[in-house]
Amino acid sequence: MGMTKLKRSLGFTAAYAASTGLVVSGTAMVSLGNGFGTGGLAFAIPAFIGLVIILMVAISYGELASMLPGGGMVGEYTMPALGRLMAIIAVLGGYMVLVSADGGTQLMVAGNAFQSLTGVPAPAFSFLLLAILFALNIAGVNFYARVQIPIVVTKMSILAIMGFCGIFGLGTGTPVDNPFLATDWGTLASMGAVAIWLYIGMEFVAPLAEEIKDPWKNIPLAMVAGVITIFIVDLLFGWGATRYADLAEMASSSIPQVVGATAIFGGAGGLIMTLGTIAASFSTGNSYLAAIPRMLYGLANEGLLPKWFGKVSRRTRVPWAGMIVTAACMASVLAYSMFSSGGIDLILTLVSIACTTWLLSYIIAQVDVIVLRRKYPNAKRPFKTPFYPLPQVLGIASCIYLIVFIVPDFDQRIVIWSVAGILIAAIALFGIVWLKANRLPLFTPTDLTHTQSNIIVRSESMDHEYDDAADSADSTGDPAGAEPEGADLR
Repeated sequence: MGMTKLKRSLGFTAAYAASTGLVVSGTAMVSLGNGFGTGGLAFAIPAFIGLVIILMVAISYGELASMLPGGGMVGEYTMPALGRLMAIIAVLGGYMVLVSADGGTQLMVAGNAFQSLTGVPAPAFSFLLLAILFALNIAGVNFYARVQIPIVVTKMSILAIMGFCGIFGLGTGTPVDNPFLATDWGTLASMGAVAIWLYIGMEFVAPLAEEIKDPWKNIPLAMVAGVITIFIVDLLFGWGATRYADLAEMASSSIPQVVGATAIFGGAGGLIMTLGTIAASFSTGNSYLAAIPRMLYGLANEGLLPKWFGKVSRRTRVPWAGMIVTAACMASVLAYSMFSSGGIDLILTLVSIACTTWLLSYIIAQVDVIVLRRKYPNAKRPFKTPFYPLPQVLGIASCIYLIVFIVPDFDQRIVIWSVAGILIAAIALFGIVWLKANRLPLFTPTDLTHTQSNIIVRSESMDHEYDDAADSADSTGDPAGAEPEGADLR
């Protein structure tokens, strides 16, 4: 029998929901409320700068996904650029650390919110939520899309409508006169990490490349449209909240988005935002269970992880083996939260560590673009980064800056850098042992055609328009008449 392939059935709307589903998370909503509470409406300035940074990262992922539209995402982008070891580090360092730390934390946030409403113990609801998410994703990617799209639309609508009402004085609360800048300009300038957290994760649409129609078009468009929409919606809510809320109370609260919503619409607003926070955590967990298993599937198909991770269900055509591992990573943090007292500080620190390794993965992806442009100047790129290499250079510099200033306290930075360094070293050690055991080179880049061919063999065919788009891109950016390098991705 032939190889069971992932099903190419998702359009732009599902791609957009995948790109924004992780971004508008429980912790992102906390960052949004904290940012406007600390800085006032002036927080819109670092939020806009964060948008510019993430757009530079997004178009890099867009170019890579159009060249190599595979589920392995940054792993498959990195192999022909920097070799197999860096591919393993990019995926496991950037995303398995993340799902272990932030995935469980998001479900805890949902459990705590549900407990505040109903009295049901938070761990019980959190594990129930994980079980529901696992069942939805194991049922097939179409179930994921059907759930994710309405949740994303609902979350965005709540933020936008509340913000709009706040801006125009239509709330039931009492408007207050807050200053434009609630802090000093130096503090505002140091809020880059808070601002970037509003958008980080937009690339979670890329691992669905083998299941998205016209991925060369829908993936870049979904990422760019997604982060621009998020900026507009976040600005509306933040602006509306600063018209009604006590900024100091928002800045000091662990649920500042609920404080802002309550100030605008009273108890009803707080209830709606609490439900929105639960939905946001649900959406984040959904994104993790959709994207991470497909990254592991991509690496396994390239021989960089055990073949077991490449197992796909014949009935639902989802990578079930990687899904089990991803769910287990999320469950481990939930279990830890049950048996530890006062463990939330450690978990929040782990989220900062995960953000550090995540930004490292962003750096690797942008380096990939530069290396592949030099090594394969005539390869088909249906989507090409405008103004190359400026976005990559500025994007890499910005990510390095955000890692250096990941948290305000220097002593805490040392702890975060140290633990992140140990985790990356452990992942690198695993990569070295695995590659040596399988007699694969560590740093020798794979041939681009080899990686593309692997994607072609295991993927359902793409629309013939791919070739037209690629030829059009080549005619505008590559030497006239040059023969394209790399496989023909039809």
